Amino acid sequence: MRPILRWYATVFAFAFVVIAAAHLLRSRPMAFAISEALLWASITAAVYVASRLYNARRGRACALCDDLPPAP
Repeated sequence: MRPILRWYATVFAFAFVVIAAAHLLRSRPMAFAISEALLWASITAAVYVASRLYNARRGRACALCDDLPPAP
């Protein structure tokens, strides 16, 4: 269960920063930028984790996962 939470947290954090920055660069109010970033980052992370789990259960290879060094 831990890798799933790590995947979710990593994708959520990255998506949140990118989406919030994009809204702020477009001169949106801070509250709007944060609320939109929270919403869309959570949706993005959920879709990413669901697709990773789906592909893992189907036995499909992950090119990115094969290139990463093994975790200690």
